[in-house]
Parts: sequence; C-alpha cells; structure tokens
Amino acid sequence: MSVRISTKYRISSDSNLLKSSYTISDMLKTNPAFPDPKPAQSVLQAACDDFRLASSMAGRKDRALLSAKNDKRAALISILDELNEYVTATSKGDKTMLLQSGFEIVGIRGESRELQPITELTVQSALPGTATTRVKRVTGARSYVHQYTTDPLGPDSVWVSETSLNREHTFSSLRSVSRYWFRVLAIGKGNQTVYSPPVAWVIQ
Repeated sequence: MSVRISTKYRISSDSNLLKSSYTISDMLKTNPAFPDPKPAQSVLQAACDDFRLASSMAGRKDRALLSAKNDKRAALISILDELNEYVTATSKGDKTMLLQSGFEIVGIRGESRELQPITELTVQSALPGTATTRVKRVTGARSYVHQYTTDPLGPDSVWVSETSLNREHTFSSLRSVSRYWFRVLAIGKGNQTVYSPPVAWVIQ
C-alpha cells in the first residue's frame, strides 16, 4: 500500500475535524517543507476559527445557526481537500514530508510514527510568579511533559515535571526575579520521546 493522506476528516465528528484542522494549520505554519501552501495557512486558520465559532453558537433547535455551522464545516473540508492535493503533489510520495504536514497518513500500518524534533520553545510570563511554556503540536505525540529547573543549568539539574495533553502549560508559584530553565518533552507511541531545546527565563 502506498503512503498517502487519509481523507477521514471528511466524515469526522465536528470536534475531531476541528482538532485535526488546527493541527494541520500549526504544522504548515512556516514549514520549510511546504513553503507556499495553497490555500495559504492563514486561510485554513481563519476557516478553523470560523467553524469553531459557528459550532459554539449552533443549537439543536435553531435551524438557521445549525445550517450556518454546517456551511462553515463544508468550507473547512473544501480547504483541507485543496491542501491535501497541494501536500500530495509537493511531497511526491515522500513519507517524511507527508508526516510533517499534520495530515493523518495511511499506508504505514505496523510502523511506529517517528516524532519530529521540537525545534522551538517559547516562554512567557503574563503574571508575577508564573511562566507559560508553549511548543508547536508534534504529530503523533500522545502527551507533553513541561519541565523547569533553577539556574544554573547543568548535568545534575533537577527538573520539576508536569504532564499534560496540551502543548501549552502554565507554571505558578515561581520565585520572582529568579532565572529558570524550561523545556518540553513530547511522548509518542512506544514511549518515543523528543525534547525541546532548553530556554532560560527570568520570572517577573
């Protein structure tokens, strides 16, 4: 069986369609393997946001809002179909490139999906004593482990870990005006693990 993109998103539930669409949007953003997606990544992102809003407003008894939601769903699927064609043509059957697109892939049964490296970690502090770590979604990751340790960073550093299903996590009760180091691990099938580079941050 050849490796190709699955089109099961066409029949997915609304929640699964939205989740997979946001994953594809994140993976295609500034992705060197797919430098000029058609439609543009921003178009997909906007369609995801529109569908999410329409879904939140739709009610079983309001036929107009339900119809509007279904229209946004159809528009999102149409964009995914176009991106499917673009990614398929660009990758030319290259499995690694297909996996980097964020789409679900068929034709790799029995293989463990290799997690892609985490190349960038961002850290922000919205409130004193807090730090939020964030990475791009890692296709195939089942969970994320967000970690921090105190400065200086060394081989004997003890990392404080908090496991989450989300690629973003906020730590609290950190010491103000103190320098910490942060990193994120993505855990996949068969306990595959990839690490982000560590990032230093001074807490407010």
